[in-house]
Amino acid sequence: MVPELTKEQRIANLEKAKQMRKERTELRSQLASGVLNVCDLINLAERGDKAASGMRVKQMISALPGYGFKKTQALMHALSIAESKRVGGLGVKQAQALIDRLGGE
Repeated sequence: MVPELTKEQRIANLEKAKQMRKERTELRSQLASGVLNVCDLINLAERGDKAASGMRVKQMISALPGYGFKKTQALMHALSIAESKRVGGLGVKQAQALIDRLGGE
């Protein structure tokens, strides 16, 4: 059974979710501008950054210059990365393959 949340708890959860979306948007912006690279983002996720680890891999790739929907899908398929995979859930080999393909070390 799902516990009933108080109004305050729901509001607090909504605020946390809003903050997380804002942080992920900032990370995508930094990827697009070149301030962060793929290796940096994966390292952030490995160190426990919740915004980085919760970002979907397809969002990370599509934030990079030159990667639209089709190119992102093709890369994920080529590297056997599921559509729903999050950066924090990448295996060691998948993370290394992304870094090798997209640069960033």
